[in-house]
Amino acid sequence: MTHRHSIRLSMLLVSLLLASCASHLGRGDEFAARQEWLQAVLEYRQASRAHPDDIEVRSRLRQTELKAAEHYYHLGLLADAQGDLGAAIGHFQQGLLAMPENEKLLKALQQAQSRKEAQALYEEGSKLLDAGKPQAGRQRLQKVLELQPGHQAAAAKLAQLDKQARGAAAEGLALNSNAPITLNFRETDIRDAYEFLTKAFGVNAVFDDSVKNTPITLFARDVTFEQGLSLLLTTSKTFYRKIGPNTILLAQDSKEKRGQYEDQVVRSFELNTVRAKDMADILKGVLTLKKVVINEQLNTLTIRDSEQTARLVERMIQNNDKKPAEVILDVEILEISRTKAENIGLDFGSYQVSAAVPTYPLTTSFADAARNTGTLTVPSATLHFFKRDVDGKTLANPRIRVLSGKQAKIHIGDRVPLIATTIQDATGQVRNAFDYKDIGIRLVAEPVVHIDHSVTVKLALEVSSLGQNLGTPGQPAYSIGSRNAETSMLLRDGETAILGGLIQDNERNTKVFLPGLGDIPAVGALFTNYNNATDRTDVLLTITPRVVRGWEQSPEAARQFFSGTENSYQDRQLFAELKTAAVSQDGAALAPRINTRGGDAGAPGQPALPAVAAPTAEAAEAAEAAEAAATPPQLAFAQDIYEVAQGQRVNIELTGQQLGGIDALPLELLYNPQVLQFVSGQAGPGPSQSFSAEAGQGVLTLQLAYAPGSAPQAQAVIASLQMDAISPGVSYLIYRTRTLLGADGQRHNSQVRAARVVVK
Repeated sequence: MTHRHSIRLSMLLVSLLLASCASHLGRGDEFAARQEWLQAVLEYRQASRAHPDDIEVRSRLRQTELKAAEHYYHLGLLADAQGDLGAAIGHFQQGLLAMPENEKLLKALQQAQSRKEAQALYEEGSKLLDAGKPQAGRQRLQKVLELQPGHQAAAAKLAQLDKQARGAAAEGLALNSNAPITLNFRETDIRDAYEFLTKAFGVNAVFDDSVKNTPITLFARDVTFEQGLSLLLTTSKTFYRKIGPNTILLAQDSKEKRGQYEDQVVRSFELNTVRAKDMADILKGVLTLKKVVINEQLNTLTIRDSEQTARLVERMIQNNDKKPAEVILDVEILEISRTKAENIGLDFGSYQVSAAVPTYPLTTSFADAARNTGTLTVPSATLHFFKRDVDGKTLANPRIRVLSGKQAKIHIGDRVPLIATTIQDATGQVRNAFDYKDIGIRLVAEPVVHIDHSVTVKLALEVSSLGQNLGTPGQPAYSIGSRNAETSMLLRDGETAILGGLIQDNERNTKVFLPGLGDIPAVGALFTNYNNATDRTDVLLTITPRVVRGWEQSPEAARQFFSGTENSYQDRQLFAELKTAAVSQDGAALAPRINTRGGDAGAPGQPALPAVAAPTAEAAEAAEAAEAAATPPQLAFAQDIYEVAQGQRVNIELTGQQLGGIDALPLELLYNPQVLQFVSGQAGPGPSQSFSAEAGQGVLTLQLAYAPGSAPQAQAVIASLQMDAISPGVSYLIYRTRTLLGADGQRHNSQVRAARVVVK
């Protein structure tokens, strides 16, 4: 009988399991028939977890994942073809939810996100160009081509900017020759010197009456027209204005004459983050601006000055109007309270015994009256016998994002109304005015992000509690217990600081007993009430700053530029033309030789003017090499976003470019150790000499060295890191060090880009 029951029970269990499996397969098949692939995949996954050994369930799950991946892949391609990148990215992400390891979907998602980011950068660059910020707009457009080399609109705008730059550079005088010339003046009248120079190159000169007949001595060999004109202008204290294609006007270099002949431009600058008033103070501290108007509502700055001054103002605004740094404050507050109380013994209440004896006639005896109508009240007694032990814990983990230099406030508790004033009006009615007080945990933090991504945090913590009522029930006046701490600390990005020790202890011991009876040894405890209580609270706070966006640093070439002389502003160096060698007819470079103290005597002649040859191919290659050397090194990642499932391993490739002349890369990489765990690393393909990687608490230290002259100039993979995804979340990958060591021993500041890893 028992054997039959066991067989029936086994068959029943098998039937239930099969029914459960069939129900899941049935719901999955229903979702698949309606092409609701994600729901179908979820149903099949649930059935697979319930029946891991069922081959049919695993087969159905695999087939449905493939169908779902193909379905959402084609939907994404269709949305992409229609120009809806947002919808395409959504479809690709849905496909990856069904099949996270699908390479086709991963590649399509990465390309779509790259195009979306490139389009956002293109729109931002176009707005910057429309706002009159060509340098910032050019940087955005160049990033667009880095993300999407085939972006035709960005390439067209950059070509237009280059054409405008070449046109501005070529906007000079129409010379009939660019060949070098030798100037030999000795006590020659300044007007005659100008006439010789201008006639030699086919330029007309008009003299203002302020140009006096003063002698000049100058010897210059193998100089161009611009070089010779610059020498004459500087030594004779004159300036020129172009008034025609091949005509210049010469006048004395004075404030009055510049005001008479220099064109004045009115230009408005739209500021992004810096207030227009503050920017005006910065400009006025460096430049002597003639007219500056501030529009605080639009946050714009309008100046009226020379075109050279306007260009200097633009460069200063670009160096100062930067997006502020931003940081996330990860705060964890733990308040622990412990209460112990004992109340043991008899409580006799008011301890009063009362007797009432009524009036009685004289014929009645006192004993009879007291016995018949008198009362005697004895107080009641309550026996207390309890012990209380309470543990309390308040845990809060707020995360707040705040700009550098701004305050972040956190309050965890209550706002309690307290009577501030009592007002009696003319009718005699009394009203109370209340003031709301924050009771609980109140934190005020003010972070300041530095250039090296370290953060100075000014912290103020207050823990308060409402005490007893010191007033009356009608006019309460509560005491407030408070504990305060204020400090300032310097923390690294991702470093955790702990603030503790805000302990409050309250101890109360009460003993109430009957006089006489309570003093009797041993027996007195029966007539005694003991009430003891101990309260202890402790507050522990941890704060971790995580830099979201550091300060945007301008390139070194943009941080320092020439601004002219004390008397006149210009955005180039005085005698800058003399640093460029003239080119002879056979293409050889001729270095100018100058002597302003004198030379061979004689009247200036009219030398022959040979035709000028174009620069050689070697000179063009040297110019390109010089332009590449001016570009700072760049460090980035192969992908901006890495997506990986929990428990899987992700390969992160570090890339670099413009590393020519760099011998050593001591790098520090920040990551979230609660999300990622470092496994191993190796150098990228290339002629690296040594490589080492050491992981700390959220900091990965890399040492990479190259043989002299072997560092990659074009974009290349410099290292590969293997990391395990240990828990769901987001980990940012940030270069903390930006200084690279060159072969000449000099340190070079690099431009860096961050990435993030999303663990699902």
